[in-house]
Amino acid sequence: MRTYFWPKEYFGLLFQMTQRDVVQRYKGSWLGIGWSIVTPLIMLVVYTFVFQFVFQARWPGAVAESTNSGGHFALNLFAGLIFFTFFSDVMTRAASAILSQPNLVKKVVFPLQLLPWIIVLSSGFQALISLGVLLLGATFLAGSIPSNIIYLPLLLLIFIPMLLGMALAFSALGVYFTDTQHIVAMITAPLMFLSPIFYPVSMLPDWAQQWIYLNPLTLVIQLSRSIFLGNPWPDTSSLAIFIAFSVFVALLGALIFAKLRRGFADVL
Repeated sequence: MRTYFWPKEYFGLLFQMTQRDVVQRYKGSWLGIGWSIVTPLIMLVVYTFVFQFVFQARWPGAVAESTNSGGHFALNLFAGLIFFTFFSDVMTRAASAILSQPNLVKKVVFPLQLLPWIIVLSSGFQALISLGVLLLGATFLAGSIPSNIIYLPLLLLIFIPMLLGMALAFSALGVYFTDTQHIVAMITAPLMFLSPIFYPVSMLPDWAQQWIYLNPLTLVIQLSRSIFLGNPWPDTSSLAIFIAFSVFVALLGALIFAKLRRGFADVL
């Protein structure tokens, strides 16, 4: 079970395959891996222009001056989209991670638990670049580097175990139930609007504010806005519950993968 969470003996292989996966995404393109920087940067510029100069939107409770209210709105929106995209990318790819690699299952002695790891790390690479763009935007808006940026590793440490657990579970289930990838796509699409990406939790009715915390992205998005944009911090009890939930999902995902991997070769 340890190799599911800390594959120390496979670090070299994991690094090489993750690097190959990242490069493969941009293989043959003119800008190559540079697109991973240009794309989020253009998105942030577009969001800022639209919400500041077109909609003249203001994020409720924004700490920025009124002249920068649209920019603050764009950064709040961008922060939410980064973690939703991270989550969505991992879940969508994980559902077919094992199913799309029958040769690794049948003909080669390969640590299959690395495949979900590769997806999480590859998607995490893009997320880190987008977070760098967010940091630049937040620094420009505030005039200084956010002091809470030191808590970013904490955010990733409580989010990645949950992602890894889900990736392990869905990659294993996807071998036996090919509809898994369609179910995941069906769930992630409405999840964008059921997550506090385009709005803060405080804008919801009181009864809805309680239910939205069942969405695992809610606390992560709130925490990212607290770190980069100085929004109010989630309460300690919510953080403790999420950490326990993240660890539970990681353990459950590893258990499901360990139980189902025995039949991968027979199914494929």
